[in-house]
Amino acid sequence: MVDPRIVEHAKIVVNYSCRVRKGDNVLVLTSSEAIPLVREIAREVGRAGGQLLVLLSEDSISRAYALEADDDALEVLPKPLEQLIAGSDVLINARATSNAKEMSDIPPRKMMLTSRAMGPLQTIIEKKRWNITLHPTPALAQEAGKSFEAFADFVYGATLVDWPGMVKKMQVLADRMAATKDVRIVGKETDITLSIQGRKPIIDGGEKNLPGGEVFTSPVDESANGTVYFDKPIIFAGSEVSGVRVTFKNGRVTDHRAEVGGEFLGALLDTDEGAKRLGELGIGMNRGIREFSKNILFDEKMGDTIHMALGLAFEEAGGRNKSGIHIDMVKGMRDGGVIYFDDEPIYKSGKFVWE
Repeated sequence: MVDPRIVEHAKIVVNYSCRVRKGDNVLVLTSSEAIPLVREIAREVGRAGGQLLVLLSEDSISRAYALEADDDALEVLPKPLEQLIAGSDVLINARATSNAKEMSDIPPRKMMLTSRAMGPLQTIIEKKRWNITLHPTPALAQEAGKSFEAFADFVYGATLVDWPGMVKKMQVLADRMAATKDVRIVGKETDITLSIQGRKPIIDGGEKNLPGGEVFTSPVDESANGTVYFDKPIIFAGSEVSGVRVTFKNGRVTDHRAEVGGEFLGALLDTDEGAKRLGELGIGMNRGIREFSKNILFDEKMGDTIHMALGLAFEEAGGRNKSGIHIDMVKGMRDGGVIYFDDEPIYKSGKFVWE
């Protein structure tokens, strides 16, 4: 018998997040571990009258190719993939894995080249109805330090929620951000200012990411000044970088250190010039996510956190920074963190001023 939570998950993805309509070309990118979810997504796409294509890819296959391919091959965006995505109305990325560390031994240089090659896809994807979601697996549970049953409860507790209700709560923050010029963030080993003047705040209400639960925008390119200590690990392509300290001057990274994975972080920053600038500032508001899981789809939405991303900015928000990467870095704000909008504190140690 199918877990009814998988059925509900698929209904939200197809009918709420992606709003699939009759005649839509729907492309699902996934792996074999997510088949229980993709099967239910297929049912819902069929009921909505969409045209479905599922593209399966395994991390072990991607690893095998990346290890053997030369730099010239890795620097090229696969044309068939570009054409499939460009020809789709809806793109669903249903993530799952049997080994969260499968890609961890790919040399950083090769990861950089692959990320750079895939960069142009982001511009195409942003013009689609798209959604990224996750199907729980034992490997992801182990990565999060949980039993599979507890991890599944965690995933569905964050995903199967009243999204219109959460959007109303996030709208309060979005309205304040829209009227703000300068943001200052203060916390442990952190004091940074940046401008969001003229940039559009975007509410992630479970449409593009599921779970959603953040309000984000793209900072003005040259505005970031100061240092941030990100106390949550970064997991990128199976590699972990933790204890990250980044210093900005006039919007550009001038110093970066990591307690673990510093070489890998440096390689990512060398992807291109845009990788050294901020593409995103986000504030997490999903308090259904109470624990760090080493999965950025959840961790960046966690209530009482902020995150910043190096690399690609969001055109929808008015961002202009271009890059082949988008690396989210998360900082907890519950214990002593303060967020200022134009010198006025709007968040302090676990509470917004309007709460």
